[in-house]
Amino acid sequence: MATEPQPIPAVRPDLPANTSAILGVFGKNTLWIWIDRGLLSIGTLLAGLLLVRYLGPADFGHYSVALSAGVLVAVVMDLGFTRYAARVVAASPREGRSIMSLGLLTSVVLLLGEMVALVVAALLKNGYLAVICAGLILGNFGRLHDLTGAFLRAELRSRAMVLGSTISRLGHIVVIFIVIGFRLSVLDLLLGYSLVAVPALALRLRQLWHHGPALRELSWRGFWSVSRHAWPFFSFSLSELGYSQVFVLTFSIVASRHEVGLLTAGLVIISLLHQWASATADAVLPLMTRLYEAGRIRELLELRSRILEALLILSIPVVVVLFVFAPQICALLGGKYAASAPVLRILALRAPLWILEGFLGAGFLNATNRVAGRRNAFAFALVVLVILTLILGRIWGPQGAAVAFWIATFCILWAYIRLCSSIGGELRLASAFAATGSAALVMAALCLKLSSSMFWVLAIPPALLIYFAVLFFFARTRLLSAGRTLRECLVG
Repeated sequence: MATEPQPIPAVRPDLPANTSAILGVFGKNTLWIWIDRGLLSIGTLLAGLLLVRYLGPADFGHYSVALSAGVLVAVVMDLGFTRYAARVVAASPREGRSIMSLGLLTSVVLLLGEMVALVVAALLKNGYLAVICAGLILGNFGRLHDLTGAFLRAELRSRAMVLGSTISRLGHIVVIFIVIGFRLSVLDLLLGYSLVAVPALALRLRQLWHHGPALRELSWRGFWSVSRHAWPFFSFSLSELGYSQVFVLTFSIVASRHEVGLLTAGLVIISLLHQWASATADAVLPLMTRLYEAGRIRELLELRSRILEALLILSIPVVVVLFVFAPQICALLGGKYAASAPVLRILALRAPLWILEGFLGAGFLNATNRVAGRRNAFAFALVVLVILTLILGRIWGPQGAAVAFWIATFCILWAYIRLCSSIGGELRLASAFAATGSAALVMAALCLKLSSSMFWVLAIPPALLIYFAVLFFFARTRLLSAGRTLRECLVG
């Protein structure tokens, strides 16, 4: 414990006065988060495919259960501190020290209990329980990784995240090859993951040493104060966890394991687009928070409008590719996943709503402190999702469940739009969807035409050119505005 932590400035330097310069800050912040979550994950993903083949269905199922248990306990024990820190540190840096101190304390206490449980399971020679305990330990380290990442993003230091993430991911790859090479067990794999998490976490804590921890912050009064303020974020985390986990579990009640596999295959493919959108939301959150706390509502609404427009224009071509070439994409997973193509097409149509929901929710509504409204929207959508998944999933299988997921996402987005309107500024999504939708239809038609006479990947570049040409013809102002936004993100 540090008894004399470095001082924290009471006031953050103001953001630039013009939106162009703010977009430049946003662009650099987003780039490093994309590198952290996207580029660095490629090696881990490839090694993970080898791991799946090595473990086999039974051991991989055991491994997945342990990871899920670790995530569940980590979310519960986090008490909303991570999401709370992502906003409050951007608005009031002095609050960070108490959050960091209490976050580390709860993790240390939890880690001691998990290690004791692991030793007891080993002594009892209960291999299943030992693997679960190892998953809990890994989830605890993952929670601290997320907490420190939230601090760095709030301070607009996303570049500092990359080194720690690189150490962690390289460590995971080395552990995977050691486990495969020496024919080790799932328990060895999870413990290896936990060991390589330590140096990456130590580096993150060194980068955030000015936030503590400090002994004077460790008190019951401080704990309850932080927990009380973090409660909306904690309750939202629980509702979001339920929304993401209950969907597949509910469908498994009315479907076979094969049908569940077809649905989850489509979810895995579409999740790549979600990662891109969530990185954008995390990058814009500290900027919007500072604008909101400084009372700069005009700049806040302008930033929201311009980024939202650019996101929509850029995401639609990806949606078209996923929709049109769903059979070819699913074939890359193997012939047994061919039946996932209709599911992927439905989920692709859901993707624009998912992107808007992520940006407006994790970015704008969190920045303007409407977390309780987000929680209520997710809670309502969870009820809708469960009911419709049971009904539509029973009737139409994976396609019905995908439709239920689409409707639930629309309910969340509709609630978000109403929350945004209470702050000010019309979103004008109908006109944006009309313009991009027309261009998307032309692009889809060209993709279908060209793919009949050439390899499907080669049809994408000319179809993209047509998409932007149609947009230039029907919505020139909107396209030029999005282009100016992207240029200012790069050089602003």
